[in-house]
Amino acid sequence: MEDNILVCENITENVIDIKISQAYRENMTELELYEATRGYWKIDVKRAEKADYVFCVYKGIIKEVYKIKEWLPAGTIPRSTLPDAETPADRYEFVGEVAKEAIRSKYIEKSIANLYRKGEANPIKYFYTKL
Repeated sequence: MEDNILVCENITENVIDIKISQAYRENMTELELYEATRGYWKIDVKRAEKADYVFCVYKGIIKEVYKIKEWLPAGTIPRSTLPDAETPADRYEFVGEVAKEAIRSKYIEKSIANLYRKGEANPIKYFYTKL
């Protein structure tokens, strides 16, 4: 196994992986990346509340890891970098912070592309190791 490719057994925290394929661009600020990641998702909020972290993923590579504080109905907290973004009904956003360095260094820039099924379109994937 290559050092930069994760398998399920490497993920030892309860995590929600969020793909931000369309919102991502190189050289985003920390705030832009956070707001693109936390932003309006169609999720099972009861299931999401069991996760401790969110992986921000672009093209199968983990770009950042956030510690989740809470999930709220979409649009509860304005996103300053996306002020004109529509707030769809029945969506949620998380409030969090960049994870501690021990967690970040374990996952950032690692590939999880191998954990997706071919053609899988849902931007949300759950990895629960302990509940």
